[in-house]
Amino acid sequence: MPNTDRLIVVVSNAADGDLATFSLAGDGTLAPLARYPAADVAMPIAVQADRTRLYVATRGEQPTIVAFRVAATGTLARIGTTAIDASHAYLSLDRSGRWLLGASYGGNSLSVYDAARVRDGDGAPLQVAGGIANAHAVIVSPDDRFAYVSSLGSDRVFGFALVEDAAGLRAVEHGETRVPAGFGPRHLRFADDGRTLVVVSEFQGTLATFARDTDTGRLGDARVSARHPAVADLAQGHARPPAPAEPSVWAADLHLTPDMRFAYVSERTSSRLLGYRRHEDGSFEPTHATATETQPRGFAIDPSGRWLVACGERSEHVAVYAIAPDDGTLSLHTRVPGGRGANWIAIV
Repeated sequence: MPNTDRLIVVVSNAADGDLATFSLAGDGTLAPLARYPAADVAMPIAVQADRTRLYVATRGEQPTIVAFRVAATGTLARIGTTAIDASHAYLSLDRSGRWLLGASYGGNSLSVYDAARVRDGDGAPLQVAGGIANAHAVIVSPDDRFAYVSSLGSDRVFGFALVEDAAGLRAVEHGETRVPAGFGPRHLRFADDGRTLVVVSEFQGTLATFARDTDTGRLGDARVSARHPAVADLAQGHARPPAPAEPSVWAADLHLTPDMRFAYVSERTSSRLLGYRRHEDGSFEPTHATATETQPRGFAIDPSGRWLVACGERSEHVAVYAIAPDDGTLSLHTRVPGGRGANWIAIV
């Protein structure tokens, strides 16, 4: 089991334009450490696999990628800021840390960057793959051979083969998989060492599960969970803007516990964390729901699977919940002051 005596929690604060760091102890104690300026509308964070660097995309008038070095003590040192053309809703790194991928919601595209060039101030992408309506997230397979991008606007998950050549990295189109109409695929997670892909519906609060062939990268048909009863009184969501006229499902982030037994989704309209139990056949069943910080977007689960850390876009606090090992229920453990517009959490 990973050493969780002391972990560093990093929260991006869009309204403050900075990153806030906290110490997370093995007993769940959360203590504020420092604040680090980034740029206007600091949002998605990508952490290198060895936890020595992290990148944050900012989404202000001039979008940027800001790179930080992470010291063993947990302090951050800014390496550089690079202007880019796209406003990215999501960033991902491959396991080597050489390649950085970004999903642009407004640009309907996937961008591929050389991470070293980004650190040196070169924000020109190696490639931009367009035609991905409301691209919302991108993740790289555990073997670094494939990437998957959720298309919120077309109810599809796009697959790409990642190919290195003399020019760098290319993302080669490798098929697409549909989810039911009106699903609105948002964030994605791997399970079972990459043999399963799980996708959350922003518009319904359901989970779609795909079997994944690790050799070919192909996805099977979607198996969709039941709608969570905690959002039964909310209307069907839709792509924003504009905001809906009535309270609607507005799910955001998705995480699984390390043992893959439980999944959690942040739902912003009801300000709840929705819980799901995973069955032996890989399907998910809605279970409990827990009130949390107002308008929760990002959250994270520590490597031990004991603690869930959450924030809210309309809250100035960060909360830690204990995860019950028997049924996955959440109980508030501690709550500390944070920043404004908190929307993304990474644990390093």
